[in-house]
Amino acid sequence: MSSPSFDPIQGKQAFDALLPRYKAMPVDSLSVVNADAGLVAVAALGLSARAGEPKLLARYKSLPASEFDASLVELLPTAAWACWYAATEDQKARALSTEAKLPVEFVQKALAIEARMQACCEYHLNDHPEVGPYLAMLRGGTGHRDLAADLLGYASVYRDHYDALSADTKHFRSTDADDAVKAAEEILATLGARLGPEARTAADHLARAFTLLLDTYEEVAAAGRWLLRHEPAPEKTFPSLFSVVRSRAGGRGKKKPEPAPAAATGG
Repeated sequence: MSSPSFDPIQGKQAFDALLPRYKAMPVDSLSVVNADAGLVAVAALGLSARAGEPKLLARYKSLPASEFDASLVELLPTAAWACWYAATEDQKARALSTEAKLPVEFVQKALAIEARMQACCEYHLNDHPEVGPYLAMLRGGTGHRDLAADLLGYASVYRDHYDALSADTKHFRSTDADDAVKAAEEILATLGARLGPEARTAADHLARAFTLLLDTYEEVAAAGRWLLRHEPAPEKTFPSLFSVVRSRAGGRGKKKPEPAPAAATGG
C-alpha cells in the first residue's frame, strides 16, 4: 500500500468538518493514543479506498440501517485525513514544550511494571490474531508519554485476557494492572501540567480524532469482513490497523523479553 502525500489543506478541511463531532465526544469515551497516529491514519486512508469501491459500497448500502450505518464508509477517509492533520499539529505543539521530569524512583517502578506485563502478555498472547499486532505496537517508542500509553495498553490486555495471563507464576502480579493505570495517570497528569494551553488543546484534538478514526474503521472493517465472508481471507482485506502499521513501521524499539520457560506457567 503506497503512502498518499500529506495535503495540509485537505487535512485541515477534514478536521474542521469533524470538529463539531469531536467536541460532542464524551471525555471518558476517548482512546489513549498508543500508536503513531499518523501511520494509523495512512493505513486507514489506504484501506478506505477498498471499502469505497462502487460494488462493495453498494453492498454496504444494502445492509439494513438498523444494523450498519453506511455513511461510515464515506466518513472513513475524512476521519483519516483529520487524524493525520491532528497528529501533525500535536507534533508541532509538543516540539515547543519540554517533557516534564519525573522522580527517578517513580519512573523505574513504572518501567518494572511495564516490563513484567510486557513479558507476560507476549509469552501468552504474542500469536493471538488480534492482540499480537497490538502488543507489537506497544513494544516501541520512547519517552514518558509513550510509557504511560504502554501501561494503559497492557492494563487493558490484562483485563480482557485475565484468565489466560493470571496462570503465569513468573511475571503475573494481580496488582500490576491497577498499579499500571495509577502510574500512567500520574505521568499524564504531570506532563499535562507542563504543557501550555496550545499543546493541551492539540493533544485533546488528537485523542478525539484518533478515537473517531479507530471507531469508524472498526465498524467499516467488521461489516466488510462479513460482506466478504465467502471470499478467501476477508481479514486481509480489512485487517487490524495495528497490524498494518506494524508491517509498515518495521522493527520496534524495545527488546523483546526472553520467553518464560513453560514450567513457569500454570497452564
